[in-house]
Amino acid sequence: MKPAPLIDFHHIRIGTPGKPCVVFGHGWGRTHRDFIPVAEALAPSIDGYLFDFPGFGQSPRPSEPWGTAKYAEAMARHLLDQCGIQQCTFVGHSFGGRVGLRLGARAPGLVRRLVIVAGAGVPRVLPWQERLRRKQRSMRFQRLKAKATTPEALLALEQQYGSADYVASREAGMRDIFVATIAEDQTDQLGRISVPTALIYGALDTETPPQIGRSIAAGISGAEYIECPFLDHLSILDRGRHQIALAIKEGLGEHAA
Repeated sequence: MKPAPLIDFHHIRIGTPGKPCVVFGHGWGRTHRDFIPVAEALAPSIDGYLFDFPGFGQSPRPSEPWGTAKYAEAMARHLLDQCGIQQCTFVGHSFGGRVGLRLGARAPGLVRRLVIVAGAGVPRVLPWQERLRRKQRSMRFQRLKAKATTPEALLALEQQYGSADYVASREAGMRDIFVATIAEDQTDQLGRISVPTALIYGALDTETPPQIGRSIAAGISGAEYIECPFLDHLSILDRGRHQIALAIKEGLGEHAA
């Protein structure tokens, strides 16, 4: 696989220079803004870098359909070469969690700790009835899609059969990247993650349910799994921000002094 090209990652910086570096990576279709409340709460204790991944917010789209391995490689090169960051805690939500797992497996010298919030990256185990229902629904969508004769008809079908992220990816010009990343299975990479890892999931999350968090935790030696009652995929960032902040701060150790 050829190296990911250099790309300009937009970011803002919140915190105190000289304090431990914490890098934040957002979820699919989101931006760095999701982590502003957490970074502001920890500002006296961290030097926070809040990034827009390429293709989101103010960062330009990659010229190719990147998978999360390319995103992680480009992020590592940018942190080292452009930001001068030698070591950091990486915090990733959802899609950012996928990238964080790649970084933890491939760049343990750069990443000293992972905090994965509602992160994806492993398959969801479904009852056979649900697998059958989804397969039938997908086949029906493909049949109808083949018969669609106008862009409007195709869009209507996508809105009926596709997820919100799948539908939005077309308008954002990110469909190819969405398709490339959503099907990835990082199960075989989890055993390579040797850095301390905390995984935080909302009990009511239907996009990346607790089952996924527990599966990821089982694959990472010593990982800490935290489940927050009454929270879902997005409220974990808002009402759960104190739990995220605590997981970050607990990992700073003597570096926070």
